[in-house]
This record gives sequence, structure tokens and C-alpha cells, in this order.
Amino acid sequence: MVNKFYYRLSNKQKADIAKNLIEILQKNAPISIDTTEFIGNWILTGAGEKRKAFYDVWDLVLKNYLPTTRPILFRSCKRKSGGGKIASFTGRLECARRFNNGKGALLICDTGELLESMVKFYKVGSYTHTFFPLVDVLTKAKKAGGWGFSERLLNEYIGEDEYIMRINEGDVYTFKWV
Repeated sequence: MVNKFYYRLSNKQKADIAKNLIEILQKNAPISIDTTEFIGNWILTGAGEKRKAFYDVWDLVLKNYLPTTRPILFRSCKRKSGGGKIASFTGRLECARRFNNGKGALLICDTGELLESMVKFYKVGSYTHTFFPLVDVLTKAKKAGGWGFSERLLNEYIGEDEYIMRINEGDVYTFKWV
């Protein structure tokens, strides 16, 4: 018997979760139960088990959320991949090195450069090169008593400084770990 995690959401749930994620950061909205479960499942599900429902929610978020911060983000992977794939990045170079044991490719994105034109030329719903600071949601949760997340999850994953972003080859610098 194969034990695989199948995470499914209706289109309404996807839209509601995406809206809630954005409003948590833009309007200090309370987190919904579905959003808490979504974040917990995203964090605890391995890359091989992440399914379409996750990426559909992140796609909605990335099209509709314009971040207020402009960090430099890092991603470590076996080889460079692009094609608009949605992936986790970190704001800490040490985390990126640890994720892949300093092997493979290192992707670096200067979001300040990336988002410069986004403000001028794009409108909500059509953003193409944004990112979502998941770490900010976790930090808010920790300060507000946990929001239903376990203390262990908050303590371990806030340190990973996670951001969700679409990988666009023209937007990232690629290096090989030496």
C-alpha cells in the first residue's frame, strides 16, 4: 500500500485561501482555518508530494500581491529550472546552502530590481514577477499566540525565512556551488 498525501481544494477554497493570505499582510486580517491548514500542509509536505492545489493557490497569490519589502532571495537546487515554476526561496544564504549541502545550482534574485517596473506597469491580478513572504505570516502568527500552528512548526520554520516565488530565468542569477 502506497501512502501518499493528496491535498485537494475546491476553486472557491483556493480563492478564499489566496485572498486570506494577501489580507493577512495587507489588512492584518485574521487567519482562516483553511489558510492555517494550507500553510501547515505546504510546509510539512515534501517536494515530491506537492500537488496542483498548492500551486493554484500560490499562483493566485502571486498574481494579486505586491510585496512591500525588497529582499535578496536565494534558492538551492540540483540544476537550474525555470518555465515559471513556483518554488520556495529563502532570505538567508546559509539556509540555501544547507538545503542542498552546497551542491548543484544557487539561484539569486534581487527583488528590488525585479519589482521596480512592477509598480509602474502592472495592475493587481496581472503581476508576473512578485513573491510572497511566508515568513511574515509565520512571524505574525507567533506574535499573536500561534494562530493554530504548533510552537515547533513556528520555531523551526520561521528560521528558514521562506518566500514563495515563480522562477523566471531572466529574473535570477545562477551560480554553481563550489
